This record gives sequence, structure tokens and C-alpha cells, in this order.
Amino acid sequence: MRRLLAMVIIMIPSVALAQQTPAKPPAKLTLYKTIDSAACSGDATVWVDSDAHVYYLKGDKFFGKTKHGGYNCRKQADAAGYHASKSRTATPLTAAISALRSS
Repeated sequence: MRRLLAMVIIMIPSVALAQQTPAKPPAKLTLYKTIDSAACSGDATVWVDSDAHVYYLKGDKFFGKTKHGGYNCRKQADAAGYHASKSRTATPLTAAISALRSS
């Protein structure tokens, strides 16, 4: 009886682990070498740091300057699981203004 109880206790955690659903992998994000090739009509172009999973708006300190990254659209970066830099120097308004100036 003790063996049966011990086996049940051992198997309960493994059954619970097997029932967990795996995490959904983030969407693949294409990184472009130039702002123009990202072609974000109606959306802000951002610099995506693929190592840190962070994006920077135009006007941010690291926009276009991190070692591993490229340009893409903000909505696509959000959908792929990237998030905006917390130490942003640019606000969404200033990013929109600079995006309009560059187009």
C-alpha cells in the first residue's frame, strides 16, 4: 500500500507538467538595413534591438546604434513581442513629428 501511495505521489507532478500548454513562440520579425526598406506607411519606423527584444523610436539615444538590430514598423515589433525602450528620450509625439519630417 505504501508503494502504491508513493507512486501516486510521484506521478501527480509529472501529469500536471504534461498538461501545461507550451508558451507561444514570438512571431518572426524581419529586420531591414535602411529606414526606407522598412516601408512603414502610416506607422512609426523603429530600430529593433534583436538581442534585448527592445525597440527605439526615432530620436531615442540608441535609434540605429545598437550592434544587433534593424529597422521595422512599430506595430510589427509590438506583435512580435518586442517592447519600447524604458529610457526613451523621444515621446510618441516627437517621434511622429520626426517621421513626418523624414518622409
